[in-house]
Amino acid sequence: MAELHDFLQYDVAKWYPDLIKDVKLTLVEAGPGLLGSFDKSLADYYLKELLQKKIDVRLSTAVTGVQERLFNEDDKESHSYTVASLADGTELPFGTMVWSAGLAPVKFVESSNLELGRGGKVLVDKYLRVKGHKGRIFALGDCAAVEDGPPLPPTASVAEQQAYYIGDCFNKYYRTFDPISENNKVDLPLPGPVVPALLPWEQAERLNKYICTPVPHFEYKNRGKMTAMGFGGGVADMTETDLPAPKIATSGAAAFLAWRSAYWTKQLSWTNMILIPMYWFKAMLFGRDISRF
Repeated sequence: MAELHDFLQYDVAKWYPDLIKDVKLTLVEAGPGLLGSFDKSLADYYLKELLQKKIDVRLSTAVTGVQERLFNEDDKESHSYTVASLADGTELPFGTMVWSAGLAPVKFVESSNLELGRGGKVLVDKYLRVKGHKGRIFALGDCAAVEDGPPLPPTASVAEQQAYYIGDCFNKYYRTFDPISENNKVDLPLPGPVVPALLPWEQAERLNKYICTPVPHFEYKNRGKMTAMGFGGGVADMTETDLPAPKIATSGAAAFLAWRSAYWTKQLSWTNMILIPMYWFKAMLFGRDISRF
């Protein structure tokens, strides 16, 4: 939301100064607060910053419906507009809605005939194996839920670590198992120890074996939580991280730098790692690229 605010105020306003006065940002949140998984001090700071940017924040308010309406202006041609109905009985006319209201299982999962658990997710054991299939079917990411473990956050970090885990299992232990020649009654053998994928940077993956204890089952490692607030702002909650880093909660420029640094190191090629800072520098000096009609 803060990034969208910066885009409107620093780029769109420059090209369309006559229209920017008609633009308003509204954030509708069904829960009692923002960033519920973050440290409360950071969540409060984030909300305060949004309000200072004159963003209309409506907490404990759910969207119950969206409908299109028509109106006539001076008996001329009718025009359509859209309205969001809110749980408190009010209505919010809007031109563009960005919907981010949680996750639901895709049809493939619903019709898979696999055993489903909470939220319609596929039940797996601590080795990410689907129940009742001799360990030969795996599920990971948002579509899977570990039966006897705490719920994992539906984030890319969890899915990435699970993918690393299954990849290591296949490369080290499962590749010698032939499901065709083996008796169909034989379960896939359990894997041996696997190093958790704590460090998210490809250049530092080799260090995982020195700071993590290998275990046969999947073990999620908390890398911390970060989010940006437009240029120069952000929040970073490292209070519960498993990374060898200070257990602190920070905001402002330091959090923004940490956020950009983390995602910069996630690039798949050195070319992108060189080009992206150049694009950041260009946007800082000349603004973002924007089409003008």
